[in-house]
Amino acid sequence: MWPFENSLRNQLRNQDLIKKFRDWLRKWLFKGNKINPFTLLGILLTAGILSAYGLYAWFHGPAEQRAVTPSNTNQVINQDIQKTPPVSSQSRSATTGQPQEAGATQAPPAANPEEMVKPVMGHVLTGVGMTYSEVFKDYRYNTGVALAAAPGTEVKTAMAGTVSLIFTAESGTSTVSINHGSGWESYYSGLDRVHVKAGQKVAQNETLGTLGNNSRTNGVMENHLYFKVTRNGEPVDPNIYWK
Repeated sequence: MWPFENSLRNQLRNQDLIKKFRDWLRKWLFKGNKINPFTLLGILLTAGILSAYGLYAWFHGPAEQRAVTPSNTNQVINQDIQKTPPVSSQSRSATTGQPQEAGATQAPPAANPEEMVKPVMGHVLTGVGMTYSEVFKDYRYNTGVALAAAPGTEVKTAMAGTVSLIFTAESGTSTVSINHGSGWESYYSGLDRVHVKAGQKVAQNETLGTLGNNSRTNGVMENHLYFKVTRNGEPVDPNIYWK
Protein backbone atom coordinates (compact mmCIF):
# COMPACT_ATOMS: atom_id res chain seq x y z
CA MET A 1 0.00 0.00 0.00
CA TRP A 2 3.01 2.34 0.15
CA PRO A 3 2.33 5.09 -2.41
CA PHE A 4 5.82 5.41 -3.82
CA GLU A 5 7.29 3.15 -6.47
CA ASN A 6 10.01 0.72 -5.54
CA SER A 7 12.62 2.33 -7.74
CA LEU A 8 12.79 5.50 -5.64
CA ARG A 9 16.36 6.10 -6.51
CA ASN A 10 15.53 6.64 -10.21
CA GLN A 11 11.94 7.87 -10.14
CA LEU A 12 11.45 9.80 -6.85
CA ARG A 13 12.55 13.11 -8.31
CA ASN A 14 9.87 12.95 -11.09
CA GLN A 15 6.96 12.20 -8.76
CA ASP A 16 4.64 14.59 -6.95
CA LEU A 17 5.23 13.35 -3.40
CA ILE A 18 2.46 15.34 -1.73
CA LYS A 19 -0.16 14.24 -4.26
CA LYS A 20 0.84 10.59 -4.02
CA PHE A 21 0.72 10.73 -0.20
CA ARG A 22 -2.80 12.22 -0.30
CA ASP A 23 -3.98 9.50 -2.71
CA TRP A 24 -2.47 6.82 -0.47
CA LEU A 25 -4.10 8.29 2.64
CA ARG A 26 -7.47 8.50 0.92
CA LYS A 27 -7.26 4.86 -0.20
CA TRP A 28 -6.23 3.74 3.28
CA LEU A 29 -9.02 5.62 5.08
CA PHE A 30 -11.73 5.01 2.54
CA LYS A 31 -12.34 1.95 0.46
CA GLY A 32 -14.42 3.26 -2.35
CA ASN A 33 -17.16 5.39 -0.72
CA LYS A 34 -17.05 3.48 2.58
CA ILE A 35 -14.85 4.34 5.51
CA ASN A 36 -12.31 1.78 6.59
CA PRO A 37 -13.88 -0.19 9.51
CA PHE A 38 -10.59 -0.28 11.40
CA THR A 39 -10.34 3.49 11.16
CA LEU A 40 -13.90 3.91 12.42
CA LEU A 41 -13.23 1.51 15.28
CA GLY A 42 -10.14 3.48 16.32
CA ILE A 43 -12.02 6.81 16.27
CA LEU A 44 -14.88 5.40 18.35
CA LEU A 45 -12.48 3.83 20.85
CA THR A 46 -10.56 7.10 21.28
CA ALA A 47 -13.78 9.08 21.75
CA GLY A 48 -15.00 6.60 24.36
CA ILE A 49 -11.76 6.80 26.36
CA LEU A 50 -11.79 10.61 26.36
CA SER A 51 -15.45 10.70 27.42
CA ALA A 52 -14.86 8.24 30.26
CA TYR A 53 -11.88 10.23 31.52
CA GLY A 54 -13.92 13.47 31.42
CA LEU A 55 -16.76 11.95 33.42
CA TYR A 56 -14.33 10.51 35.98
CA ALA A 57 -12.61 13.87 36.47
CA TRP A 58 -15.95 15.68 36.78
CA PHE A 59 -17.35 13.32 39.43
CA HIS A 60 -14.19 12.86 41.49
CA GLY A 61 -12.68 16.34 41.29
CA PRO A 62 -14.67 18.01 44.16
CA ALA A 63 -14.15 15.01 46.48
CA GLU A 64 -10.38 15.20 46.04
CA GLN A 65 -10.44 18.95 46.70
CA ARG A 66 -12.34 18.38 49.93
CA ALA A 67 -9.78 15.75 51.01
CA VAL A 68 -6.84 18.08 50.34
CA THR A 69 -8.20 21.05 52.30
CA PRO A 70 -7.87 19.48 55.79
CA SER A 71 -4.37 18.28 54.92
CA ASN A 72 -3.30 21.83 54.09
CA THR A 73 -4.77 23.02 57.36
CA ASN A 74 -2.81 20.39 59.25
CA GLN A 75 0.39 21.46 57.49
CA VAL A 76 -0.14 25.07 58.58
CA ILE A 77 -0.79 23.92 62.15
CA ASN A 78 2.33 21.76 62.13
CA GLN A 79 4.43 24.65 60.80
CA ASP A 80 3.13 26.90 63.59
CA ILE A 81 4.05 24.24 66.15
CA GLN A 82 7.55 23.89 64.69
CA LYS A 83 8.06 27.67 64.76
CA THR A 84 7.22 27.80 68.46
CA PRO A 85 10.54 28.42 70.30
CA PRO A 86 11.66 25.57 72.56
CA VAL A 87 11.44 26.05 76.27
CA SER A 88 14.83 27.09 77.66
CA SER A 89 16.56 25.20 80.44
CA GLN A 90 16.03 28.18 82.76
CA SER A 91 12.27 28.14 82.09
CA ARG A 92 12.08 24.39 82.73
CA SER A 93 14.05 24.76 85.93
CA ALA A 94 11.83 27.63 87.07
CA THR A 95 8.74 25.51 86.33
CA THR A 96 9.95 22.29 87.92
CA GLY A 97 11.88 23.96 90.74
CA GLN A 98 15.05 21.97 89.96
CA PRO A 99 18.39 23.74 90.64
CA GLN A 100 20.82 24.49 87.81
CA GLU A 101 24.55 23.93 87.80
CA ALA A 102 26.52 27.13 88.12
CA GLY A 103 28.51 27.96 84.98
CA ALA A 104 26.67 25.40 82.83
CA THR A 105 24.42 27.98 81.16
CA GLN A 106 26.11 31.27 82.02
CA ALA A 107 29.28 32.50 80.27
CA PRO A 108 32.03 33.90 82.50
CA PRO A 109 32.08 37.73 82.64
CA ALA A 110 34.61 39.59 80.50
CA ALA A 111 37.86 40.43 82.29
CA ASN A 112 38.38 43.98 83.48
CA PRO A 113 41.87 45.33 82.59
CA GLU A 114 41.65 47.64 85.59
CA GLU A 115 42.06 44.51 87.75
CA MET A 116 45.17 43.29 85.90
CA VAL A 117 47.99 41.89 88.06
CA LYS A 118 51.63 41.13 87.31
CA PRO A 119 52.37 37.62 85.99
CA VAL A 120 55.61 37.65 88.02
CA MET A 121 56.57 39.94 90.89
CA GLY A 122 59.89 41.19 89.42
CA HIS A 123 60.56 44.81 88.50
CA VAL A 124 59.92 46.19 85.02
CA LEU A 125 63.00 46.17 82.78
CA THR A 126 61.46 47.63 79.61
CA GLY A 127 58.23 49.34 78.64
CA VAL A 128 56.14 49.47 75.47
CA GLY A 129 57.70 51.71 72.83
CA MET A 130 61.27 52.71 71.94
CA THR A 131 63.72 51.29 74.51
CA TYR A 132 67.52 51.29 74.59
CA SER A 133 68.94 47.74 74.35
CA GLU A 134 71.96 46.96 76.49
CA VAL A 135 72.59 43.88 74.34
CA PHE A 136 72.39 45.45 70.87
CA LYS A 137 73.45 48.96 71.95
CA ASP A 138 70.65 50.68 70.05
CA TYR A 139 67.01 51.73 70.43
CA ARG A 140 64.34 49.21 69.53
CA TYR A 141 60.55 49.26 69.57
CA ASN A 142 58.98 46.83 72.06
CA THR A 143 55.35 45.75 71.85
CA GLY A 144 55.53 44.23 75.35
CA VAL A 145 57.36 44.61 78.65
CA ALA A 146 60.19 42.60 80.22
CA LEU A 147 59.59 41.62 83.86
CA ALA A 148 62.67 40.48 85.83
CA ALA A 149 62.35 36.95 87.27
CA ALA A 150 64.63 34.01 87.98
CA PRO A 151 64.41 30.74 86.00
CA GLY A 152 61.83 28.40 87.50
CA THR A 153 59.56 31.25 88.71
CA GLU A 154 55.86 30.45 88.44
CA VAL A 155 54.10 32.57 85.80
CA LYS A 156 50.54 33.61 86.73
CA THR A 157 47.63 34.83 84.58
CA ALA A 158 47.18 38.60 84.61
CA MET A 159 43.42 38.29 84.00
CA ALA A 160 40.89 35.49 83.70
CA GLY A 161 40.28 34.12 80.22
CA THR A 162 40.68 31.18 77.85
CA VAL A 163 43.97 29.77 76.57
CA SER A 164 43.86 30.36 72.81
CA LEU A 165 47.35 29.37 71.63
CA ILE A 166 50.54 27.67 72.82
CA PHE A 167 53.64 27.54 70.63
CA THR A 168 57.35 26.86 71.08
CA ALA A 169 60.11 29.11 69.74
CA GLU A 170 63.45 28.04 68.25
CA SER A 171 65.10 28.66 71.61
CA GLY A 172 62.97 25.90 73.15
CA THR A 173 60.85 28.23 75.32
CA SER A 174 57.10 28.46 74.94
CA THR A 175 54.58 31.28 74.58
CA VAL A 176 51.04 31.10 75.96
CA SER A 177 48.30 33.33 74.57
CA ILE A 178 45.11 34.02 76.57
CA ASN A 179 41.91 35.56 75.22
CA HIS A 180 40.15 37.71 77.83
CA GLY A 181 37.18 38.79 75.71
CA SER A 182 36.17 42.23 74.40
CA GLY A 183 39.25 42.27 72.17
CA TRP A 184 41.78 41.86 75.03
CA GLU A 185 44.60 39.29 74.77
CA SER A 186 47.79 38.66 76.71
CA TYR A 187 50.99 36.81 75.77
CA TYR A 188 53.50 35.17 78.15
CA SER A 189 56.84 34.35 76.46
CA GLY A 190 59.88 32.48 77.80
CA LEU A 191 58.22 29.55 79.64
CA ASP A 192 60.20 26.31 79.87
CA ARG A 193 57.23 24.33 81.20
CA VAL A 194 53.53 24.86 80.44
CA HIS A 195 50.82 23.57 82.79
CA VAL A 196 47.76 24.51 80.69
CA LYS A 197 46.42 23.51 77.29
CA ALA A 198 44.63 25.30 74.45
CA GLY A 199 40.92 25.86 75.07
CA GLN A 200 41.29 25.70 78.85
CA LYS A 201 39.62 28.39 80.94
CA VAL A 202 41.94 29.96 83.49
CA ALA A 203 41.26 32.23 86.45
CA GLN A 204 43.25 35.28 87.46
CA ASN A 205 46.51 34.40 89.26
CA GLU A 206 46.32 30.79 88.04
CA THR A 207 49.70 29.21 87.25
CA LEU A 208 50.43 28.87 83.53
CA GLY A 209 53.87 27.31 83.88
CA THR A 210 57.42 28.11 84.95
CA LEU A 211 59.91 30.58 83.51
CA GLY A 212 62.95 29.42 81.54
CA ASN A 213 66.41 30.91 81.05
CA ASN A 214 65.82 34.09 79.02
CA SER A 215 68.80 36.32 79.79
CA ARG A 216 70.11 38.42 76.89
CA THR A 217 66.96 37.78 74.85
CA ASN A 218 64.63 40.53 73.61
CA GLY A 219 67.57 42.90 74.01
CA VAL A 220 67.56 42.57 77.84
CA MET A 221 70.54 41.46 79.94
CA GLU A 222 68.66 40.06 82.97
CA ASN A 223 66.55 36.92 83.02
CA HIS A 224 62.94 37.95 82.44
CA LEU A 225 59.39 37.14 81.32
CA TYR A 226 58.34 38.92 78.14
CA PHE A 227 54.71 39.96 78.70
CA LYS A 228 52.53 41.57 76.04
CA VAL A 229 48.95 42.87 76.18
CA THR A 230 46.88 43.83 73.12
CA ARG A 231 43.42 45.19 72.52
CA ASN A 232 41.94 44.52 69.07
CA GLY A 233 45.46 43.66 67.92
CA GLU A 234 47.08 46.91 69.11
CA PRO A 235 49.75 46.77 71.87
CA VAL A 236 48.78 48.25 75.23
CA ASP A 237 51.25 49.23 77.98
CA PRO A 238 50.27 47.11 81.02
CA ASN A 239 52.25 49.36 83.37
CA ILE A 240 49.22 51.66 83.66
CA TYR A 241 47.12 48.81 85.10
CA TRP A 242 49.50 47.23 87.64
CA LYS A 243 48.23 46.97 91.18
